[in-house]
Amino acid sequence: MIVDPVLSKFRFEEGVSTILQSPVAYARVGIRVTECEFPHLTVALKRKSTGAELLLRVGADNYDHLPPRGWWVDGRGLPLRRDEVPVGGGFQEPPNPYGEKRGWLCFPGWREYHDHPSHHDIPWHSVRDSCGYSLAGSIVRALHDLNGDEVKVP
Repeated sequence: MIVDPVLSKFRFEEGVSTILQSPVAYARVGIRVTECEFPHLTVALKRKSTGAELLLRVGADNYDHLPPRGWWVDGRGLPLRRDEVPVGGGFQEPPNPYGEKRGWLCFPGWREYHDHPSHHDIPWHSVRDSCGYSLAGSIVRALHDLNGDEVKVP
């Protein structure tokens, strides 16, 4: 159930507008939008070491009330298998805390992080509108962390 569908859609569109209005600038750093229709966004994130792209699916239903969820998908939009997902840092392999058979992101700004009892000291509502935790900011951080040395990508 979406608490306020109009507000959720507005916040989602506002959150992705930065990326959609500057596609060339985001592509230069390794972010390419492949699909965008409320409440989902799919972005290709480029690994600097290989040039390969990984698809990150973002689910922002209830975005007025809850942070977005993120998971890795293949070219058909299906969740990547356990042996295909990036692991390390905050990238977690399946299953996720909801019991779904897909990887998840344990970083501030992502739903699974804020739902975890040990992370309730940073309420998402208090950081939602700050640049680093916005939808675009969270995607940029995911790209940065994906290219970190501690992350292993099969």
